[in-house]
Amino acid sequence: MISDQQIETIRQLLSQQLSEIQQRLEQDDHLIKDKSDLGDDVDRANQEESQQLQLNRRQHDLAHVKSIKDALRRIEDKDYGFCEGCGEDISVARLNARPESRYCIDCQDYRERKNSQYA
Repeated sequence: MISDQQIETIRQLLSQQLSEIQQRLEQDDHLIKDKSDLGDDVDRANQEESQQLQLNRRQHDLAHVKSIKDALRRIEDKDYGFCEGCGEDISVARLNARPESRYCIDCQDYRERKNSQYA
C-alpha cells in the first residue's frame, strides 16, 4: 500500500513533468510556426523531415500530458495506486518508475500481449 507521503512525492513529480512538457509544447509551437521557406529541394526535404519528427514528438507529449493529468485526477479522487484491471494495489516500485501507471504489472503485461495478438 502506498503511503500519503509517497503519493505527495509522486504528485509533485507528476506536476513537474506536466510543467516541463507543457513548456516544451509551447516552444515547439513557436518553432513549427517560425519555419521559413528554404530555397532548394534538399533544404526543404530536411525541413519537412525535421518538422515531422517534431510533430511525432508533439503527439507523444500530448498523450503523456493526458496520462499525467489522469494520474493527478486519480490522486485528487483518492483512486491513485489501484489497478484499473484487477483493483489490487499497484506496487510502489512500479509507481515510482511510471507514476502515471493505471495497471499493475500483471494486468499491463496481459493487456500488451492481448493487443499484440490483434496487431
